[in-house]
Amino acid sequence: MPELKLRDWLPQEPWQGPPFFEFLNIYWPWYTPPGAEFSISNLSISPTEVNPGQPVTISCTVTNIGAAAGPYTVNLEGDFMAEREVTLEPGQSEAVSFEVTPAEVKTFHVSVNGLTGSFIATEEAVADIRLENLVIEPAEVNVGQLVQISVTATNYGDATGSKTLVCQVT
Repeated sequence: MPELKLRDWLPQEPWQGPPFFEFLNIYWPWYTPPGAEFSISNLSISPTEVNPGQPVTISCTVTNIGAAAGPYTVNLEGDFMAEREVTLEPGQSEAVSFEVTPAEVKTFHVSVNGLTGSFIATEEAVADIRLENLVIEPAEVNVGQLVQISVTATNYGDATGSKTLVCQVT
């Protein structure tokens, strides 16, 4: 008959806490169970030059790189203050955006959880090109099938300009 040890009967390692209490999230005081951990990337500010009163979108990507689902608060700081909370599963990413509207002429500095950037509000005429009405047809495809992507670009500003559109398929 094989020899049985205490650990053969436990649902977790003895150093993690009393047997069966992991279902109630009860652990030894010195053990921290794996949790949610987040990373922030891809800070984007668009447009980078506006007239006072024109909106600016500040966005980033939040990714849960931890072992458990959890909430995370994304903080916009600097010349504008705001926050958004997201709840993500392990490995899940989500784009988080803030829209701000400068009221005066100056260079505005912003920070999103450690990522920094800036944009300029000026009295000079600027292009305010916005992309709207994104259409993707068909919405679901198999590998090798064609997809048609269309968007409407409108200049709400007072000057001519251009905008680079990047289409990323994942």
